[in-house]
Amino acid sequence: MRQEFYISPRGIYFNTGTIGASPRPVVEAVVRHMTAFETVFDAQGVDLSALRTAVGSLLGAPPSSFAFTRNTTEAMSWVANGLDLEPGSEILMTDHEHVGGRCPWEMNARRASWTITRVPLPVPARSAQEVFDRWERAITHRARVAMISHVTFTNGLIQPVKELCAMFRRQGIITVVDGAHPPGMLRMDLTDLGCDFYCTSPHKWLLAPKGSGLLYISEPWLDRLWPTIASGGWDDLAAKGERFDRMGTRNDSLLAGFKAAVEFHESIGRERVERRVRELGDRLYDELVRIDGVAMKSPSDARIRAPLVSFTVRGWTTQDLIQELWRRGPVRVRHVAEYDYHWVRLSTHVYNSEQEVDRVAGLVQELARERR
Repeated sequence: MRQEFYISPRGIYFNTGTIGASPRPVVEAVVRHMTAFETVFDAQGVDLSALRTAVGSLLGAPPSSFAFTRNTTEAMSWVANGLDLEPGSEILMTDHEHVGGRCPWEMNARRASWTITRVPLPVPARSAQEVFDRWERAITHRARVAMISHVTFTNGLIQPVKELCAMFRRQGIITVVDGAHPPGMLRMDLTDLGCDFYCTSPHKWLLAPKGSGLLYISEPWLDRLWPTIASGGWDDLAAKGERFDRMGTRNDSLLAGFKAAVEFHESIGRERVERRVRELGDRLYDELVRIDGVAMKSPSDARIRAPLVSFTVRGWTTQDLIQELWRRGPVRVRHVAEYDYHWVRLSTHVYNSEQEVDRVAGLVQELARERR
């Protein structure tokens, strides 16, 4: 598997949660399309209908319900900008939201006199029910939107999104899911999930080109959400999700790579990918949790833990720990500095190995012993 990627053998890459390493077929598809385009006379198109169909099959939703964006941030911005909400509307979110998920709502709240309420999540969460109860207690008569991270970027908590969406739907509350991580990591069925909107970044776990994003719009909202960018056909409601793609010139070479990424993922198999990334993540968690001085921030229950494993080490600042992992590895990781959490986050994908997991856990153990 590793030979399908350009990742240098000189280090260990444990930061797919930020940027996935695209495999060779994806990079080659982008270069091939871009090179042909620049010949002018031999330019090749991208079969967007086929791409929508492939994405719909992968994520469990009608092909017409998708719009192509550059990332989760852009998709979330389109939703926050495109809803008609009255002044005083309340937006619910947690204290574990990425800036790309929360800032579109914060900006619009300031412009339109909405309010933001943050639901505090337990760290580490012990069960899906505990998380559900936190959300349920936060509901007020002013709540109009629930912005839910399917998987929290901070510590890999898998929230009970299906159950939350059903609860909010009964209350007449719009559900907007920050799904930056699950596509390419977990098997998906958006129709079964029951959300109104789903925003994602295929450049992470699906390993698509950087600048590949996706917005799912459920059927009732396809003709009600205002486009943020308007060009010819912005009001063509029959176009459904495609009308949001009409934004002028864009880099279709990235979409050629996106299509190749879906094909690469499907060639391995959805179940095999999920099993592999979670096995590696579980192995990493199990090795770290046994180290004296390590405090785990990710859930202990593997059923609600994605392969994003966060922790601290007694006696070390997070920044110093990350620098030392780089010096001794090098190991590429993520510093979760947001909300002043200051955790180290490691994430595993199909291009990682058991040997890399054991090596990194061994380095953490060395560092923990040095500060006892």
